[in-house]
Amino acid sequence: MTSTLLAVAVLLGSWVYVLFFYDPGLLIDELADRTFPTAAEQVCAAAKAEFDQLQPADQARNAQERADVVAESNDILTRMVADLRPLAPTSPEQVASGVDEWLDDWETYIGDRRLYVEELRIDDEARFLETVKGSDTKGISRAINSFAQVNRMESCMTPGDVS
Repeated sequence: MTSTLLAVAVLLGSWVYVLFFYDPGLLIDELADRTFPTAAEQVCAAAKAEFDQLQPADQARNAQERADVVAESNDILTRMVADLRPLAPTSPEQVASGVDEWLDDWETYIGDRRLYVEELRIDDEARFLETVKGSDTKGISRAINSFAQVNRMESCMTPGDVS
């Protein structure tokens, strides 16, 4: 009976702690200051709206048409990243370098897309290949998308039109 009461008290105490006192803190890559994520989401949402006006690349009739659509979407993404750069925080150092790395990842991803366009123009069977980041074999878009998701910048995720 005593052990049962003790177990109930421990469970009840645990729930009280979790519900009222536990602070999980920030997730990895989550920015405490919401200034950049809020501004970035607006920039990315505008770019996404422009992007969504294009013909879906996977509905192109041939490789040349697909290359044209992807090239046009690359221009939108390039402008988006250029618009995001001046919004990036400059301090604290760890936050600034994390955002810069994310923007650099975007530029790498766009470079991969440009290479894909070049290859499509000479090879109808060309495949989109992403740069691998670190030990993750899934491609750089995974890092880009993870940062965007953690910071609630859903419009700042990679479009997925060339995969």
